[in-house]
Amino acid sequence: MAKISRFIRLVKLNNYHSHFALELLLLTILVSVAAGNLLLKATLESAGASDKSLLFSFVLEHPDLNPRLYESYATVQENLAQSFIMEKQVLAASAKAETVDQASEAALPTLSGSALLKPNPAGNLSPVSGKDIEVYTVRGGDTVAAIAAAYNINERTIIDENGLSLAGLIKPGQELRILPVSGVKHAVKEGESISAIGKKYGVDVETILEYNEIEIEEHIFPGEEIIIPNGIKPAAPTPERQQYLADLKKEDYQKAAIPENYLGTGTDFIWPLPAVHRLSQKFSSKHRAIDIPCRDCQVVASADGIVEIAGWQTGYGNTILLNHGNGVRTRYGHASKLLVSAGDHVTQGQAIMVSGSTGRSTGPHLHFEIRQGNAYLDPMKSLER
Repeated sequence: MAKISRFIRLVKLNNYHSHFALELLLLTILVSVAAGNLLLKATLESAGASDKSLLFSFVLEHPDLNPRLYESYATVQENLAQSFIMEKQVLAASAKAETVDQASEAALPTLSGSALLKPNPAGNLSPVSGKDIEVYTVRGGDTVAAIAAAYNINERTIIDENGLSLAGLIKPGQELRILPVSGVKHAVKEGESISAIGKKYGVDVETILEYNEIEIEEHIFPGEEIIIPNGIKPAAPTPERQQYLADLKKEDYQKAAIPENYLGTGTDFIWPLPAVHRLSQKFSSKHRAIDIPCRDCQVVASADGIVEIAGWQTGYGNTILLNHGNGVRTRYGHASKLLVSAGDHVTQGQAIMVSGSTGRSTGPHLHFEIRQGNAYLDPMKSLER
């Protein structure tokens, strides 16, 4: 019995040691696996594609065992490399395009390295038909051309609106009014119509109405400002032109009183400009006279008469009006020089003036009229040539 009890105790002890050894073995395996995984993870983080695969590692070390697999792996690696390069190029191009777009939106025409920024509103004028007129403050290096390009309008629009010289000289700090479109701004005057405004600037009525959102043509009022798209401001007249326009309006002549009983000596008219016997313009409903072209030529009285008017008259320039009696008169216009005075009695064929181009004239010529009361007669039907 004692031997049996000893055997049983030995078996229990052995079982105890057996269980402990098994547990120790399992613990050792667990620690080894964990350590291995940690080591593998650290290695994979810095390893290449080939290092992460035992199969590829084996193939690379023994290419002779499976040439096809080795070649396939090489092809895959090459494709991956090319894809990576292409991806970098696409990203670089996209980044460059984005930069260019941003730059094109922000950068405006430059001069002397100074960028013109838009907008730079120092303030706004009142809206014109829902379209603002901006005020731009000039910076160093700005030009009218650069500002016009930035606002997409022509240079003439800026020059005209701001009263600049044709040279377009501007200086830093100067404020310029910028219209929303190429053209001109017009302040409506008393009695003006859209058609008259359009004719002045060379723009049709519908364009003006549509741009300014005017429904009824008559609904414009004095003082109202409207934009004339693509309108061209009439050029200011030169000093010579201003003088010419002033001369057209002036009246500077002498007039003699003709006796009521003056009958004259007849109305057999002769050609008034002996040096030339041709016309530059005939008698018509719009030109109730004849024009005889000649520069500095002697003009004679077409019939006996009294000088009723001598001097400057609107449109005619230097002119002579002869009264032949019985309500008949002849007029001689555009003279460069008068040879008789108001009240003088002249005879047929007597020199009375020298032809010229004064008044509203298209060139040196004699303007010759024959009047019977208030009616104008065709001189070619009355003249003896």
